[in-house]
Amino acid sequence: MRAYWFAAGAVAAFVVLELLLRAAGYSSPVWYAPHPQLGWTLRPEASGWFSAEGRSYVQISPTGRRDREHALAKPPATYRIVVLGDAYSEAMQVPLEKAYWAQLPARLAACGFQPGKRIEVLNFGVRDYGTAQQLLVLEGDAIRYRPDLVLLQISHGNDLRDNSRALDVVGGRPYFTLDENGALRLDDSFLSGARYRGWASAPRQALRELADSFRAVQLARSMVRQLKAVQTAHADSGENPAGLEVGALTPPRDARWQEAWRITEALIASMQELASRNGAHLAVVTVPFAMQVHPDARRREALQSELGVADFAYPERRFAAFAERQGALAVTLWPEMQALALANGSTLYGFDNAEPGSGHWNDLGHQAAADIIARQLCAAG
Repeated sequence: MRAYWFAAGAVAAFVVLELLLRAAGYSSPVWYAPHPQLGWTLRPEASGWFSAEGRSYVQISPTGRRDREHALAKPPATYRIVVLGDAYSEAMQVPLEKAYWAQLPARLAACGFQPGKRIEVLNFGVRDYGTAQQLLVLEGDAIRYRPDLVLLQISHGNDLRDNSRALDVVGGRPYFTLDENGALRLDDSFLSGARYRGWASAPRQALRELADSFRAVQLARSMVRQLKAVQTAHADSGENPAGLEVGALTPPRDARWQEAWRITEALIASMQELASRNGAHLAVVTVPFAMQVHPDARRREALQSELGVADFAYPERRFAAFAERQGALAVTLWPEMQALALANGSTLYGFDNAEPGSGHWNDLGHQAAADIIARQLCAAG
């Protein structure tokens, strides 16, 4: 009898919590699902409030993108831009219309880019994707939309790590290696790893489906994820101060970082070759570290001195030089973003419910990125 009353009380508490969460408008959907080629992908038609940074209502499209639906066939007199990237392009932190790529058509039209053509931008960005996953997305899906321009958004510290099995802290994803001739070889051994197999298991799938129906399950998942995030941040705090990927700030100091650069550059070269073969151009957009464009110059300079680096722009310069050698356009954001932050005291990263000056772009950051990208595309013709 005691067990019966305990079970009845637990059910009642669950129902009350569920009703309270719904009345308060709480939601924390399961945004991602395992994917046998990419590791994970956005769940088609997932929807709800995203409030980990900022607060915006997010609706994932039926084809699994944080974007509106687009016809596969390119309409006449249309110039198509395909965006590949990570959380900066997924842009759940801001409303869809404020994402930098969503602002590009109007800005490009205003500066006379591709006169007589309608600019259409398709977003394929997914949180934590590295360049390897972005190449696979381009090969398997994005290229079918016949883009005229492939815009590759790179978060240089994260992406270098993400592209290296030896450095990656996320895991559960495909990698590429280089053979003796420098050619890329796909490594999909993640499929047999415990992380992916656990995520793709029937119990985890059942939990995702339960979370679709119950806010209380969403809350429990969110609390567990936040606890893990705090533990990870504490473990990485000495190696990764202020969100910086220290190993990316200087020429490679060990074999792991040297290999990460070689693989990443080979991936970009492969992307350029694929785009060119299909009649498209490639533009490489590098996202600066938050501290790199922080409005407090003294704080930035103190951290540079502490880390023993001249500035934080080594990865941007290297990516830009490599992109140009491949015949791609290099779009560098940090000089203008830094100047804007210093002139206006503007914080381009962070939100009221997250640490200002860190994390991902806020509304001002996306607006600045859209302005700079459009100007540089227009200047390049």
